[in-house]
Amino acid sequence: MALRTIDAAVVQKNSLRVDELLSKLVSLEEQLASLKLQRKVRSSSPHHHQRSRSRSKSRRRYNPQGRYCFYHFRFGKKCLPGRKFRLFVKDRETGCQFLVDSGADVSILPWTKTKGECQASQYKLYAANGTEIPTFGLKILTLDLGLRRPFQWPFIIAKVERGIIGADFLQKFQLLIDLHNRKLIDGVTNLSIKGEVATIQENNDLSTVNRASKYFNLLKLYPDLTKPNLVNRVVKHEVKHHILTTGQPVYSKARQLAPDKLKLAKQEFQFMLDNDIIRPSKSQWASPLHLVNKKRWHIKTMWRLQATQRTDNTRSISNS
Repeated sequence: MALRTIDAAVVQKNSLRVDELLSKLVSLEEQLASLKLQRKVRSSSPHHHQRSRSRSKSRRRYNPQGRYCFYHFRFGKKCLPGRKFRLFVKDRETGCQFLVDSGADVSILPWTKTKGECQASQYKLYAANGTEIPTFGLKILTLDLGLRRPFQWPFIIAKVERGIIGADFLQKFQLLIDLHNRKLIDGVTNLSIKGEVATIQENNDLSTVNRASKYFNLLKLYPDLTKPNLVNRVVKHEVKHHILTTGQPVYSKARQLAPDKLKLAKQEFQFMLDNDIIRPSKSQWASPLHLVNKKRWHIKTMWRLQATQRTDNTRSISNS
């Protein structure tokens, strides 16, 4: 009797499971029928278009010769500016670090590195986005970069964060940038120095012409017109100017200068000699020079070499 009771309970339990499975199958059949009906209705609708797995023909394709790079073409304004690798070198004499940037038209000295008060000038520099950068004149620096020769060059004092060795400096002294090996190579002696390569986010491409100006393309053809005329350039004309004099040559004895003025005078003369602006003279004429505080090149108020002209004018023949 006990065995029969157990068998009946097992059979009853299995029958319940079968009924449950049958009910689930019926539910699945109803769902499949509903899905087939919905699909049939959608396919017969005039507003339904079947999606193609192939790439859309109307999608614009990237043109490598276009005005935008691939990332700006794809992401537009969401594209972030990439990092820029630049070479930095240090002046051994002053310890000032300079960014070597061939994209900058001129060489820059930060106004915070100058001693004394800086007076603003009318000369302007322009950033890549067209922002005006105020300047405070010129300063002749003699850099010791470790290349076994001095580099004397006029730097424009401007309101920037770091010093910049620009294209004018690199062209004058034939210096080459090697970012891969982190070197600045002297094209004259083939010597090189190790620098530091760092990434910067801002654009330091300074220009002497505003890129937003409608005359930008024209002025870029004549870069000398917008740069300070401190270095002797090739004369493109045959015009010569002569001053006719009469009487004995003017001669004056040497006068002693204060140490600070003497240092400035020697620096000025050495710069002009190195750049073929002046040459040693064998003339009997000798006039005293005075250092006066005067605007130079319409850029900076500084000590300027000025000769005494009163006695010279008495020997000159009037043009009238």
